[in-house]
Amino acid sequence: MGTNITNGSPTVHGKCTTHYDNLGYVLGTSSDVFFAACSVIPPANSTSSAGLGNVLEGLVSKTHEPLFTDLFGLYVNPFYKYRRSSQPARSVDVLIINDNSADTPDNFPNGTEIQQTYLNAQAAGLHKMPFIPDVSTFVSRGLNKRATFFGCNETGTTFMVWLPNVAYTYPSGQSTAKLEYTVAETDAMIANGNAIATQNGTVGWPFCLGCAVKNRDGGKLPARCNACFEKYCYYRSGTSG
Repeated sequence: MGTNITNGSPTVHGKCTTHYDNLGYVLGTSSDVFFAACSVIPPANSTSSAGLGNVLEGLVSKTHEPLFTDLFGLYVNPFYKYRRSSQPARSVDVLIINDNSADTPDNFPNGTEIQQTYLNAQAAGLHKMPFIPDVSTFVSRGLNKRATFFGCNETGTTFMVWLPNVAYTYPSGQSTAKLEYTVAETDAMIANGNAIATQNGTVGWPFCLGCAVKNRDGGKLPARCNACFEKYCYYRSGTSG
């Protein structure tokens, strides 16, 4: 993605665009999803918890050495004192978002999280995020079942490619509480992730993703991109491409 192409091949042989940002590692290691189940035990002199600590320590000791620290990564906040006015200077053209939220009873996203992020950004006076519709619109238009582009006909916003978790080849809406997977299940889950990235082999998707990446750089796009935007763009009521 982002590489200059001539007749279907890189213009400069062996030269490709790299260094795309990936927040996955930081998000995955700086949180403890089971934190609520690992709350700090009140002091032993508390009437309501007298002896509880000793009992729990005895139970935990059956499986492993008791721990007295929280199990999540602690990182210096890279955005501490980060001025809003400097954010546009990064000139982020496009965000590719893989949404694995468990918004529905069967653990799939329905637009709740990304729409809430949009509302929070608006409340904070941040306007680089394009308009995101409400959940009912996501569901009624089937946006939660396929890739969607946001910000297509907006200026001054970051173009967003939203890829929701969809069970293309495997029931990927697994419970967070499922802690063990067989080799076959692991392979199947990864294969479904690949299907999400490729939109299950949808013809023309790689080209359309390229249109999304190049949409904000000011260059002229191939005429074929118009069909891509018609297919994948979300346009709020009263607007069009």
